[in-house]
Formats: sequence, C-alpha cells, structure tokens
Amino acid sequence: AKNKVHYKINKERSIRLMRIESGRMLNDYIQPNKKQYCIPVFQRDYAWTSEQCEKLFEDIVLVFKKDREHFCGSFVYAPLPTRKHIDRYIIIDGQQRFTTLYILIKALADSATDESDKAELEKYLYNEDKFNRYGLDDKSKLKLKPVKTDNDQLQLLMAGKLDKMNKGKDGIIYHNYMLFRELIATFLAEDPDNSIMMIHDGMDSLICADIKLDQDDDAQEIFERINSTGIKLGLPDLIRNYVLMTDDDQERLYEEYWLVMQELLSKDRMESFFLDYLNMKMDGFTKESEAYRDFKQIYLNGQYTNESMLSELLHYAKQYHIFLNGDESLGSEINSALDGLRRLNQTTVYLFLFHIFDDYENGVIDKTELAKVLNLLLHYSIRRLICEIGSNSLRGLYKTLYGRIFAREENKVHYYDAIVSFMLQMTSKDAIPSDADFVQALKERNLYRKNALCKYILATIENQGKEKLVMDNLTIEHIMPQNKNLSTAWQKMLGDDWTSVRERYLHTLGNLTLTAHNSELGDSPFHEKQEMLLEKNTHVTVLNKDVMDKTDWNARTIEKRAERLTGVILKLFPIEQPKQEIEFRDPRYTLYTVEDSRNATYKHVDYYELLGERVNVDSFAFMVRSVARKLFDLDSSIIEAMAKNHEKFPTWLNPVFSYEETGVKNPVELKKDAGIYISTGYSAYDCICFIRALLQKYDLDIVEDFVYSARPTKYTKDDQEEVS
Repeated sequence: AKNKVHYKINKERSIRLMRIESGRMLNDYIQPNKKQYCIPVFQRDYAWTSEQCEKLFEDIVLVFKKDREHFCGSFVYAPLPTRKHIDRYIIIDGQQRFTTLYILIKALADSATDESDKAELEKYLYNEDKFNRYGLDDKSKLKLKPVKTDNDQLQLLMAGKLDKMNKGKDGIIYHNYMLFRELIATFLAEDPDNSIMMIHDGMDSLICADIKLDQDDDAQEIFERINSTGIKLGLPDLIRNYVLMTDDDQERLYEEYWLVMQELLSKDRMESFFLDYLNMKMDGFTKESEAYRDFKQIYLNGQYTNESMLSELLHYAKQYHIFLNGDESLGSEINSALDGLRRLNQTTVYLFLFHIFDDYENGVIDKTELAKVLNLLLHYSIRRLICEIGSNSLRGLYKTLYGRIFAREENKVHYYDAIVSFMLQMTSKDAIPSDADFVQALKERNLYRKNALCKYILATIENQGKEKLVMDNLTIEHIMPQNKNLSTAWQKMLGDDWTSVRERYLHTLGNLTLTAHNSELGDSPFHEKQEMLLEKNTHVTVLNKDVMDKTDWNARTIEKRAERLTGVILKLFPIEQPKQEIEFRDPRYTLYTVEDSRNATYKHVDYYELLGERVNVDSFAFMVRSVARKLFDLDSSIIEAMAKNHEKFPTWLNPVFSYEETGVKNPVELKKDAGIYISTGYSAYDCICFIRALLQKYDLDIVEDFVYSARPTKYTKDDQEEVS
C-alpha cells in the first residue's frame, strides 16, 4: 500500500489540507496499461540537458547497487476525460522527468539483446489492446503525449525512424536517446554481470510525491505553489493555464485561439493587453498583483466556457493589434490617427477604443465616422499635452466615457456628435482645451522637453500635402542655440536683454525646427545655420520658410514664426464641432468641488468623478465609502498607516480608520478582506470634509482631481416646470 501523508497548501488565506502519497515512477505511472499522460500544449518543450540525463542515469545505477529508494521530486497530475477506454491525465508538474524516463526505457529496449527483456520493456511504452476492442490509434497507443513539436519527434523515435529525427541543436529527444544508448553500452561493458534489467530495477526504485488532483481542485493554484522550477508565472501564463490546463480539447483551443493571440501581440505586449482587457470589463481598476484573481472572477461571473472566453480574448486581441500596428484595410486617415496616438504614448485611450471598434465592427458606424472619432481623440490628446494638463485622470475618464455618452442608445444615431458634445460640455480638468488656451500654450510653453510630442507636431506641419518625412531619422534643432554661453554674434543679434530672450524663447515652438544634421549645426552663427539648412535640409521647407528669408533672429522673428506655425497647427488639429449638439447637462444638477463643504447641505448627490472616473452614488455617506475604497485601491499604504495609528483628521475628534471594529464610530468594513473599518454616520457637510481631508492625504488636487454632481433636495415650481 502507498504511504499516505498530508500536505498543507496556503490558498488565498485559507489552509487547505491535501493528501499526498508516495508513488513509483515506473510501477505506478509508466507500467499500467490503458493510461496516457499528456503534456499541456502550452507547456515548455522538453529541455533536459545531457548533464541532467547523466546525473539521472548515475542515480538509477547507484540506487540499484545500494538497493534503496531514491526520491526524485513531485509528480502532479489531474484527470482528463477518458478516450477510447484509455484513462488520460494531464501532467502539471514533472513532465521533464517523465519524458526523460520514457526515452530511457526506449533506449533500454533498443539495447536489449534478449528478446523477452526487449518485449517486457516495450510494454511500458505502449497501451495494449489484445483483442482489438478499443480501436487504438497511434495517438492513444503511446503512454506519453508531449507537446506537438516533441510529440512528432517522439513518434519517430518510437517507430525507429531515427534518420528522420531532428539531429540539430534543437533535437533534444534524439540527442538524449543517443546519450542513453552510450551510457547503457558503457554500463554493460564495465562488468560482464551487468544487465539491462539492472537499470530497469534501478528505475523501479525511483519514488516521487504523488499528487493527483480531483475535479474540484484548482490545478493552476496548486501548480503555482509546488512548481519545482520556482519560476514565477506572469499574468499571460496564469490566464493561459486557467483556460487550457484541463480542457479535453486543449490542443485545438491552443492552436486556434492562444497561438493566434500570441502571434498578433508578441509576448512583450500580452500582459498590457490583458490588463487593458480586465480594466475594460470590470468595475474599477485591477492591480497587477490582483489581475489573475480578477480574471477568474470575470470568467465565473460571466459563465464563460474556456472556448467562449478564448474567443472573446482573441476578438479584443485583434483590435489591440490594430491599436498597436494599424490595419491597411482601414485606410490612411484612421491609421494616421492611430499612429499619432501610439507615438504620443496615449495608450490609456485603448479602454475607450475597445467599445468604439466594437461599434465599427457591428456596423453601428462606418469608416468615416470612426476616422472622425479617432482624430478627435488625437487632437484632444495633443491639446492636453501642450496645455500640460495632468494625465492622472485619463485612465478613469476613458474607462467610463463610453457608458456616460451612450447610456442613451439613441445617442448612437449621431455618434461623433454625441462624443464631441459630451467632451465639450465637461467642466472638470478633462474638458477640451479651447483654441485660445491651446494657441497660448503653443507659443509660450517649453515644447522641446516633450520630445516625442514636439517631433510629432513639427513633422506633421512639414508633412502636409507632400512626401512624408521619416521621423526616426530627424532630430529637433534649436535655431537660437542651447549653449548658455552664446557667442558674441548671437548676443548682439538677440539684443541687450539676450539672456531673458534666450530664457523665454529657447525651447518654444517659434525657435524649433527639424534636421538630420543636428550635430553639424550646433552653435553656428545664424547665417551659417541658414546655409546649412538650405543645403542639407532641402526636404524641410514648410518649417524653414520663415527662417531662410530672415537677416536677424530675435524675439520679434521668433514670435512672428510662432504666430504662423500656431495657425497651421490649429488647422491640422481642430476640434470639429457637432452638427447636431446633444445636451448632456441636467439643469437640476451642478458640479461642486470639495473646497466649500457648505455646498453639500440640503443636496442630493448623483455622482462623483475621481481622477476622471465617474461613479454613480445615491448618498453622501455611500460616496465617502466609495471614494475611500478607490483611494485604497490606488495606494493601500496610506489608509493602512492611518488605521494602524488610529489617525484623526485635523480638527476631528475620532479616528476615521481602524483595524479594530471598536476603534471607529459606527464601523463599516472598508473592503472585503482588507480588515479595515471606516467610521460612518456623518452629515453631508462632514462627508465633504472627510473626502477633502482624505484627498489631501493622498496629495491630490481638491479642485482638479475630484468633483461631485448634486441638486437641491427641494425645487421651486418654476424649476420643476423647466425640468419637465
């Protein structure tokens, strides 16, 4: 009988008791008939080195000579549906050892000179169907089914077709088989009494920790904790294993869905795709440390099957590929806008684009409308960047934007108009910057430090209506040099106040151009720069139009050039106004900041916006708890420290967070499993004070980063008539 032991696995804060038994690699797994062990299609290929094979062979010989057992690690497996009366299992941990032993048995059988020994050894390799009752084929005869590339090589080995096997550096199965043949021959030559079956008996002494999972066991969770390699799995690995590990049809699903996704996105883009997918699907935002748990929750709540989940993931992966690489079939205007968003690193917009592209693919909008939306988003992004509006609210804005605009389905009739109307009516810092603010920022702000943005804008100015400049070959050139110690000629040209002129205009639009010869231009006098720009930058003409005809370069000429270029930029990046304006503002509601807590008195709250994300609420009390949870998710350490220290807000009498239920007034659990309680039971006035103090603890702007919408709890008769 097997020795029964117990093994504790810490699984999501609960201790789960699992029974582990000792098993013999040869006798309990490889020898029994009508069994097949499958390597998941997504597992790494067989990769044991010659050194590992030699060490295993030495151990086998040693345990035979000393007549003792040898522990060789854990063997974790789970049942798969039976096929052709063959009991099938998936190997979760131990595939490398199992495959190596299987190859060694083949080498032993092929080395045997005694036919009875040879026949006994070959029985280990194949499932038998003496009376041809089960209709076994080549796939079910072998007791091991590796991943596809290894399986092809193993089939050739078992068929004795060594000449057709891969003998290159990737032919590991072939090389390890040949190594075992050599080791066996050496062992037999060492002593005339040595035999093939001695090696067999040594293999029979290899024992392992037998861990057979039940259907209810979470194979992936257990695999993570006992994975002998100790390599931490990334989010894509965890998701892949979750939807494929125990699926009976895993090979087809892997090839039809997962491999396609992997080829579309490449490994380095898979994780960002999954995070964006999760943030698009779930309420709130996920964290990298919690993303796998959130994925499983979405899977379970949505009642997905493995195939339906993979189908949805592939659908959005195809869209993500377009976001990252474009698609010729969409036309130049759409691809140009997507390219601009990529170059400016506006990846947060993808949360919104998933929905937009769904509508395009479902025929709600056509290419013309899609192009208008993408250009709006690009031009909006450029204006925000130029006007230096903080980006910390963008993720929240783009996550909730679609739902806010198209909460009324009829708004899709005027698709672009609905989006631009909403964005023009926003009153938070996420509102579209006006033309006046945009122009002023273009003329006065340091454009050079935003290198990617600066190069993109300058190249777009130059590229209009002619052969496109290759941006990667260009650098940004300052016409007035960057050198603090300007030459006497430059000082004289700039005037008596040259230091202030240099400081004010150096990195602004009016003083910047593009060149492929930056190192050559350097601190040259103005007239020499003109000659170089004329001789070597003949392809840069639009930008240099009002540089080449000047005799001087100073504050006046820089301002005049900036005036011309801003006019060009306004035409290149306009905000196309709606043909049919759609009203989103409810006249009953007003947006408030938390500056003045008295605004909340006798009000009914409708929603709040925190860092661009809109959250609907029905009371000030709920708003406090919701904001606290959002900030806790943003950075748990601040609230954890407050709870640990029973910290009070300035002028408050009692702590606001505590790990002890009795530590705060009217305690309510802040978040499941956080173990922190938040105080409650405040007036609307105090609720706003609470939120303001908490925002300040998080070093957020109480005007720009948070607003709430509320209306008076009582209306006049005129108000009611106006609303109706």
